[in-house]
Amino acid sequence: MKMGIGTEEMIMGPQIRAARIALGWEPRHLAQRAKVPQTVVLRAESSPGEPAVTIAQLNALMQALRAGGASFPAVGPDQNASGDQP
Repeated sequence: MKMGIGTEEMIMGPQIRAARIALGWEPRHLAQRAKVPQTVVLRAESSPGEPAVTIAQLNALMQALRAGGASFPAVGPDQNASGDQP
C-alpha cells in the first residue's frame, strides 16, 4: 500500500478515471490541470491497483481532481479501496 499521499490515503487507478469522467474531463484536460504529461494520466488510470506513477505525480493528479470538485473516500487500515473488509 502506498502511503504518504499528503495523508494516509490510497487511491486506485479506476478511482482516478472515475473521478475524471465524473468531472467531464478528457485525459488531456486532467494532464493540463495537474501539469503532468498525458501519459502519466493514462498510466495511472490503467493501473488496476496502486497507480504506476510517482508520489509527486499522484499528488498532482489528486489535487487537480479535488480542485475540480472530486472527492475520494478515506480508506482505513482494515479496508481496501472499495470499502470492503479483507
